[in-house]
Amino acid sequence: MTTVELLVIMYGSWANDPEGDERFGRNQRRVEITLNPILPADFATTDVKHTSDWHCEFCTKPVQETIWMNASWLHLTPPRLVSYVHNVCDAGTGPCAEQVRQLNTYGAGMSGSPLVSVWPPKENEEVQFLLSSSCAFCNNETEESCQSLQRCSKCRLIRYCSIGCQRKDWTRHKMCCKVVQEAKTKWYPE
Repeated sequence: MTTVELLVIMYGSWANDPEGDERFGRNQRRVEITLNPILPADFATTDVKHTSDWHCEFCTKPVQETIWMNASWLHLTPPRLVSYVHNVCDAGTGPCAEQVRQLNTYGAGMSGSPLVSVWPPKENEEVQFLLSSSCAFCNNETEESCQSLQRCSKCRLIRYCSIGCQRKDWTRHKMCCKVVQEAKTKWYPE
């Protein structure tokens, strides 16, 4: 069996971050999560989305969608896969969606990978994407709930509005929880 080292890098901003170009570049706000060693088949990406009160990587709106772009180095020992997770307000239309498409094109050109299938424009306006600041189990998006979220005491990654929600979600979350090796937030303003 092959062990894969997975580094998930999620980009976003916080409500009080500067709005100029200084929010981008090598010191851009992000969280780097190292998962180790084997990913179970039912690894849940929602656990990564609910790590913080993220705002769009390109504007100050709250995050509702996450776009995953991967780069792999399978010839290394152990093979390595890095997932770049972009938090955006709308991945289908508008200026932030265009920024994601440009990142996708740039990333594919740098790695020689095919373009990632980014969310298509929404045809059904009834489809709703939950805020990243909501509870990972009940998805409560009220301001009171979002301000009182507590992290899982083991992985320190996913957030819940109550111990009850955490207990109810444990059967699902424990698969992700046991592979989280490290989660560290990075932000180095110039």
